[in-house]
Amino acid sequence: MSPPPRSAASRRYLVAPDKFKGTLTGAEAAAAIAEGILRADPGAQLMLFPFADGGEGTVEAVVLAGGERRVNRVTGPLGGDVDASWAMYEGTAFIEMAESSGLRHVRPTPASALRADTRGTGELIAHALDDGVDRIVIGLGGSATTDGGFGALRALGIRFVDVDGTDLTRVEDADRTDRIDTTRAHPRLGEVDIRLCSDVLSPLHGPDGAASVFGPQKGADTVTVARLQRRLEHLGALYDGLAGADADAARTRGGAAGGLAAGMIAVLGAHIESGVEVLAQLLGLDERILAADAVIVGEGSLDEQSRFGKTPVGIARRAQRLGIPVVAVVGTTDLAPHALADDGIGGIFSAVAHAPTPDDALRDPTRYVAAAAESAARYMLAPPIDIR
Repeated sequence: MSPPPRSAASRRYLVAPDKFKGTLTGAEAAAAIAEGILRADPGAQLMLFPFADGGEGTVEAVVLAGGERRVNRVTGPLGGDVDASWAMYEGTAFIEMAESSGLRHVRPTPASALRADTRGTGELIAHALDDGVDRIVIGLGGSATTDGGFGALRALGIRFVDVDGTDLTRVEDADRTDRIDTTRAHPRLGEVDIRLCSDVLSPLHGPDGAASVFGPQKGADTVTVARLQRRLEHLGALYDGLAGADADAARTRGGAAGGLAAGMIAVLGAHIESGVEVLAQLLGLDERILAADAVIVGEGSLDEQSRFGKTPVGIARRAQRLGIPVVAVVGTTDLAPHALADDGIGGIFSAVAHAPTPDDALRDPTRYVAAAAESAARYMLAPPIDIR
């Protein structure tokens, strides 16, 4: 991709980074990138639009785009109370399940892997329903749970009943469920569109499923992974039998967030989609791209896996279709400068490449992200021969 020629008029930049995980929030990254652009192009017009893919940082991005932050006290993954943020924007609730049911709330052990449930996520959904939303978008990243949606569904009035007709209340007993009763479900569940954002499309169970692949990250040892696997197999069979359920989608794509996706798809009719695509549509990303002469995307680490649902590439592909040039400012990368040109990213500029050492880049990320952004802006104005 060839950058456009310098214009006499002020150039308009859309600055749309994701978070730089562990160093900068999306808003902080956008501010650092803006600082660097203005060094290279003092007359630039900047539109700061931190973005996310449905995972951590989504609520913050929606609030910065004009949404209203809301906070509710809900049940944490191991019990106890946590204060969880979500956002309301034009009748849509944006919920990060990690806020209520995330690994940030636990010290992962085999015991926590077995006990953690998604009740708090269901409670957030109930708050959104009570507030009259028309649509709910749920980001599925960062979960501490492998409960197949047991806790969240129970919080929404769904009953998991054993062979004696007794309600099961502990996730450790989920594999004793004989039937699922939806007659007491929250009355507004049938009125709203529920979308699940995930870049993970793993099956519910099996060798590539939620317990086998992600259980160890949540503290599960070999024995615990096997128990979690049996739990998901049992719940999956029940989900398959629900009238009207999209059993195939729940089984083949429902492994995200420890199987929460499967429960939501099968019981609530939710749809799982790319978070970038959902947020782009609901937050008007294309209109913002078209208002710019150039787009700067970014995240902490850019690599080959970034092609699969990550924010920078998702935005770049949209900008490419709209004819607007894009470069990436990142913390670190193992890619060549033009490795993602086919995906719409005309150049990659890293903070690490502008710092004396990688440790310096971590210690002062704002400084070196700004330096990388300055190089990116100079490249877009008058590209050098070699951007490495």
